[in-house]
Amino acid sequence: MKDRLRRAHHEIVVERLRSLMEEAELDALIALKNDNFTYIHTAASPFLLQSGFASIAMIILPKKGNVVGICPDFERPAVEAEGMVPEWYDYPVWIYIDDQFAPEKKSKRESEKEEFFSLGSSVGLLADRLRAAGLDKSRVGVEMMSIQAPVWEAMQGAVPDATFVDASQVFYRSRSVKTEYEIECLRYGSRVQEDVVFETMAEVQVGMSHAEIMSRLRSKALAAKGIDSIRFMYVSAGPLFAPTVSPYDVNLQEGDLVKYDGALVVRGYGADAAWTFIAGEPSPDQARVNHALLAAHRAAVEMMGPGVIPRDVFNKAMEVARKEGLPDYVRGHVGHSVGLDQTIEEPPLLSAVSEEPMRPGNVFCVELPYYAHGFGSIQNEDIVLITENGRELLTRSEKRLYPIGAGS
Repeated sequence: MKDRLRRAHHEIVVERLRSLMEEAELDALIALKNDNFTYIHTAASPFLLQSGFASIAMIILPKKGNVVGICPDFERPAVEAEGMVPEWYDYPVWIYIDDQFAPEKKSKRESEKEEFFSLGSSVGLLADRLRAAGLDKSRVGVEMMSIQAPVWEAMQGAVPDATFVDASQVFYRSRSVKTEYEIECLRYGSRVQEDVVFETMAEVQVGMSHAEIMSRLRSKALAAKGIDSIRFMYVSAGPLFAPTVSPYDVNLQEGDLVKYDGALVVRGYGADAAWTFIAGEPSPDQARVNHALLAAHRAAVEMMGPGVIPRDVFNKAMEVARKEGLPDYVRGHVGHSVGLDQTIEEPPLLSAVSEEPMRPGNVFCVELPYYAHGFGSIQNEDIVLITENGRELLTRSEKRLYPIGAGS
């Protein structure tokens, strides 16, 4: 990804978050979730990403002054080199790092090491940096739902005069409108994922095991250029529709539905999309359900654009699905923003209670999945970018039931 786009993204994000901090009467934000750490820095903390444990790595963004990062000493060389935040402070962990070959890195010798991560070290460093910036008695925004109880207690103890308030929605409001850099990450990820899915499904034959289908998809995805990881990959086959990490003990049969729902990650951004395939020709019931879902899906996508109220899109999709053959169809939402969130479905949502008008730069996954016992799943998802004049589909292929595995 071009550094120009990453640098511009960082500058836009800092300015945007500071404006939102002003509205929320905050003096600083602390990014404790890896999602928001990556959002500001354009690179992840590996330890924070893998563990999800708040305070392992953090970014402090004051309303005025320098943006600073905190991370373990073992991570610092990579974290510092890969992202956009220029000022870093580190704390020691259990890992020995020799500096005899780099005189410029000479540091204080340690006679002993922590056994593992130490809250005293990471939160103590956080307190030091807040005091140094004159923020130790200020209103500081944090993502409350991401703070484990021991971290919360340590933060309150280390900075007792600070007022910590939940700033989750500040981050989500900022992240809801994507920068050019973010759009390019999502566009690239969606195209690679589409290629991976269709190349793999062209190899699938009747009789192939669910495990083999998943293995081929994962192998191709991880081998694809520019793909960092798989955020999730849910593949159902036949009448079993529930998401699973381990493969089902089933083999593909004639007439079975195969649904792919996944997100491949590019620099932290996951492009959530889905397609459905069928081994042979659809039955009347499969054709009926698919017709209703696609009619509702197309109606939703065609409505989307700047100024459109998400609630209206939701209501239209429900109306069409029920009219076209699924009279009892109901969902909590028919789409969600996509990007950095590990929970996948981040706000804003296309729901009955979502009233914030769509804005250029919003990127939604539009979804009307269908799950039924004894039937399986049909799922079609498009990634839709809201533009100044309308919308752009980042997913390219037509939504329909694609035939696979004509014979074993």
